[in-house]
Amino acid sequence: MWQRNLKYELTGMPRVIYNSGSYTMEVLNMRYIDADGHVEESPATFRDDYLDPAFRAQRPRVVAMDELVYWSIDEQLFPRRVGRGCNNLGTPTSYDGKPAIHTLGKPESIGCMELSDLKARLAIMDEEGIAVQVLYTTLFLAYPLSSNPRLVTALCASYNRWLGDRLGTHQRLKWAAVVNLDEAQQAVTQVHEAKRLGASAVMVLGTAGDRQLDDPTLFPFYESLCQNDIPLAVHVGWACPSLNNLYTHIYPSGVVAFHFPVLMAFAALISGGVLDRFPNLKAVFLEAGSMWVPYMIDRLNHRYQNQGKTLAKFLPQTQPVQALPVRDYIEKGNLFFSAELEDFILPQVMELVGEKQVVMGTDMPHGDRERFAVRHLQERKDISAGAMENILQNNPARLYGLDH
Repeated sequence: MWQRNLKYELTGMPRVIYNSGSYTMEVLNMRYIDADGHVEESPATFRDDYLDPAFRAQRPRVVAMDELVYWSIDEQLFPRRVGRGCNNLGTPTSYDGKPAIHTLGKPESIGCMELSDLKARLAIMDEEGIAVQVLYTTLFLAYPLSSNPRLVTALCASYNRWLGDRLGTHQRLKWAAVVNLDEAQQAVTQVHEAKRLGASAVMVLGTAGDRQLDDPTLFPFYESLCQNDIPLAVHVGWACPSLNNLYTHIYPSGVVAFHFPVLMAFAALISGGVLDRFPNLKAVFLEAGSMWVPYMIDRLNHRYQNQGKTLAKFLPQTQPVQALPVRDYIEKGNLFFSAELEDFILPQVMELVGEKQVVMGTDMPHGDRERFAVRHLQERKDISAGAMENILQNNPARLYGLDH
């Protein structure tokens, strides 16, 4: 007789195991851990339950203009898709109960995008073969949301409390907290609160405004991440005003100002000695693809060797701060890199960094995402079955602490 037992896989999804004598057949219903999905914020994100009373008069509001929908924060509109310092966001998704023009045609409902309807989010995850999804912000991908750092800190806290209340430690919907690095000590407090609320990661952009991520004022923040065993998630976004303001058109801005801060973060964490000071810090670099990784490793290694062996001999202050060659930090296994389906050199990237440090996200529900990511990845002939299992399940489970 076949015997049927239900177990729970590390993803929280049921694993059905059939036994007949010495023969075992295992059928995994779903295995993919989406390392980078998104939520679209709504007025509920900043309601009184979550927002500090001192800032309720400055609560972000959703406004409509010429059929377009915006957030109004400190009398500034987000997103700002034209003009100097432009950016583009998928939030807000609706106004007065009607979908915003940029959300029309998306497969996700408003409730799915805003998490007011968790069943709808889980249903589209089921449709696309996603067992667990780690959710990241949309609104906080633009910096700065305000010139008032105390207001931004309050907005971060409200966002975290909202998701902590909405999701907590949900089996399938995990989430990343946000912090305001302009108030580093408050960021430490928010890390501790995020851990208590059930966050699986803490997200930052690739720079702290016009400061690099190796700024010494951020060291207590990194220490708090290590203390709480929460990974640092460096996400693409309009992070650096000096870079953002070089652009007046969203097309090149969406390539350079949006993506390049992730590369800057990778360089800063290594070259600035952050990974030496905090050897247990776990970090992931999200949504910039993986094809930049070989270039940055090569260039950093070249400069490390050059400065260390030649220039520093007669100019000691140019001696690199980092203690080890670049590859040594990667080989420790604490750095993870997200890949895109179209990364044609992904096999070479895995050969360079190891196939156990690559993850993949869907970017759901953002407009330029590729649906059915698992199916498309499995269609590739240049990636082994073992590597696919690592990318889709094992690596994100280890990154986010879902394997225990």
